[in-house]
Formats: sequence, C-alpha cells, structure tokens
Amino acid sequence: MRVTIHPRNPPPLEDLAAVIENLNFRSATASVEQCPDLRQPPFKLAAPGISGNSCVADIGGQPNLFPSPNFDAKYSLLELAKEMQMSPSGGFLLGAGAAPFQDLGHNAELAPNISWKSEHASPDFNDASTLEIRNDTRVIEVNEVKSPSCERIQSTNCALMMNLYGSSGHPGPVLKVTARGRLGNLNLTNCIRLGLNDAFGDQMPISLGGVFLLKKGKAKFHVMPDFPNKEDLPFRDRGQIEKEWLTYHEFEAPIVCLTVFHSSDPEGLGLRMEHTHCFDAEGNTKGGHYHYDIQDDEQEVEYEAYLLPGYTLYRIDQPSS
Repeated sequence: MRVTIHPRNPPPLEDLAAVIENLNFRSATASVEQCPDLRQPPFKLAAPGISGNSCVADIGGQPNLFPSPNFDAKYSLLELAKEMQMSPSGGFLLGAGAAPFQDLGHNAELAPNISWKSEHASPDFNDASTLEIRNDTRVIEVNEVKSPSCERIQSTNCALMMNLYGSSGHPGPVLKVTARGRLGNLNLTNCIRLGLNDAFGDQMPISLGGVFLLKKGKAKFHVMPDFPNKEDLPFRDRGQIEKEWLTYHEFEAPIVCLTVFHSSDPEGLGLRMEHTHCFDAEGNTKGGHYHYDIQDDEQEVEYEAYLLPGYTLYRIDQPSS
C-alpha cells in the first residue's frame, strides 16, 4: 500500500476546548477531563480509553466507489494498524468505513471498534495467534426491503474507504464535549471542525477522533445497500448515489457514534473531512452513517463526546483520481 506520513502539531487540549465550547447549540460545554471507562455502557467500546500515541488515517476513498466499485480495494484493520506504525503489543482502532464485501459477499457500512494486546515474545500483526483481539466492530446493512440491521462481525477486514483513529486505548485526559439543542444548520462534528478551522486555519491542521453519544432526540443516517448489478454500473453521478441508491433512516437515541474529522487539508491529500458511523450498543436495528440530528418540538437533541487529536496523519492507498 502507498503510505504518506504527515505530522500534526495540535494546540493544547485546553486551547481546543476554548474553541469547541462555542458550538451552535442552545447549551454547550467543552472541558479537559479524565476519560470514563468506554468499555462500559452506554459506549461499550473495545478499550477503556482513547489515549496514548494517538494518530489518524484516511484509507482509500470515495473514488473506490464512484463511478464504479474498485473490487481490488480490500484491506485488513490489523494490516492498517501496522501501516499506522502502531504497536502489536497493544492498541485500539475506531472509525468509519465500508464493510468487507470480500467476506460478507455484499456491500455494507462498517463501524470499526477493535483492540488488541499481547504478552507474546514477538507479537506480529501478520500472525493473529500472537494477539489477544477484542473485536466489537459492527456491520450495518439493509435487506431486500431496506430494513436495517446492526450486528457484530468476526472479520477484521474492511474495504473501499476507511477513516480510523488509533491509540494505545489507555485512559487519560480527553476533550469532553456536551451539547444540547442545535441552533444552526451544522451537525455536531462539522460545527467542531469548522470552528477549529476558523481558529487555527491551514497553518495548524487538526485531526480529531473519538466517540460521541446521541443521548436524546433522533438523527438521520444512511446505510449503503449492496452494489448495483453490473448492467446498472457505472453510477451516472453522485446525485444517483444520493437520491436513488443510498437508503435513509431516522433513529431515536441512544446511539453510539465513532468519528474521525479534520479541520483542513492543506497538503491536498483528498481527505474525507468528516466521517462518522454509528451503532446500537443495546440492540441490532439502529446504525449507519451519521448525517445530522433532527430538531423538533418534542425533545431537544443532546450529545456527549470524548475526543482527542491525532499527532500523526497517515494517508494510505490514496486513489489517483
């Protein structure tokens, strides 16, 4: 895989919090606090925290789907961890991307949520027997009548496009963000990243990753169906994907959301600026790609997020187009 490495030098967490708390919500806070144990409800992640050697990666990209799927774009989360220079002795990946069609036999959404550790003398990402893996990754898909499901997947593979936040998975200080009652048009993640861009510009690009909980209210999501038949490809344009192919759903809280986003892309790496995939930690019917919360008069939307910046950005297998 083609890999380019881009150091990041984000400001202190306190400076980030001072910018983030100016969210377009009726009530919002941002502070530096000790991360709770994210293995516990309501998050049920595969590691207790998101601290330690934090990094982000953008793998593949939307050109691997449009205008026609690139069926050679097949990846392994453990191999990607290796390319991100993570330690086989222990680590944690979360994020958003496409499910491994090579294993499922069809297309779907993926919410990576996987940790590993090892007491082996020579742990090796290429030899899973040397690793103790906890795989709480979810695949979100729709059936023939576009009814969604959200289930754990045994595979550690992915495909087409992937955005990952990597860390040692340790507890530690994090950015805790709370928000209630959206006022503007921007969703939670875009509000944060554009606010950071306004404050720090292209001279200090910031890449953030972590988890947020939709605690109250509801939100809109999409779920990719299976690939079209060969005779229906290539896609005519992005409008066809958005209007005719993707399936859209509204789900009530609580929903756990795994996110990676960037304030800017000064190197022109073709980054996906925001990517968030969500799952139902208590059931199997809710999840997908997060669009935005839905404001109504019945209940204000409410969020709780735990985020950290990455100190290295890896651009992996960037499409040529």
